[in-house]
Amino acid sequence: IVKDILTPNARNDAEQIAFYERMKGDFIRYEIEIASTNLKESLQNEANHCYLNAKELAENNLPAYHPVRVGIMLNYSVFCFNSKSKTDNALKIAKQAYEEALADYDQLHNEEMRRDAHALMKSLQNNMKHFAKGPGNEIEEI
Repeated sequence: IVKDILTPNARNDAEQIAFYERMKGDFIRYEIEIASTNLKESLQNEANHCYLNAKELAENNLPAYHPVRVGIMLNYSVFCFNSKSKTDNALKIAKQAYEEALADYDQLHNEEMRRDAHALMKSLQNNMKHFAKGPGNEIEEI
C-alpha cells in the first residue's frame, strides 16, 4: 500500500514522500527481525536505501525541528544501532538530528508540532544515552 498507492499519490509533496519512505524502511526493519540469515543483508540494504531517501528529502525540504524529519532520524538511528550494529553511526545520526532540532526549536510556534517534536527529541535523547559508550557523551536536556 505504501509503495504502490500512497507514495505515487503524494504528488511531489516532499513531507509525505519522506514520511512514506521512512515507513517503508520501518516495515523492512521489522521484516529483518524474522528473516532468514541469507535474506537479512539484502533487506538491510533495502531499508537503508529507504531511510537515506527519506533523510535526504527531509533535510532538503523540512526544518530541522519538523516532527517528520526528527522522526526519520530517530528511526534511522535505531535501524543503524539494531540492524546494522553500527553504534557509532547511530549515535552520530541521533546526535546531529537532536542538535539541529534543538538549535531551531524556538522557531517552532505551532503548539501541536512543538509537542510532537519535543516528544521525538526526548526519544532521540534517550536513545543517545543508550547508544553512547562511556563518559564524555553527556546530552543537553530539553
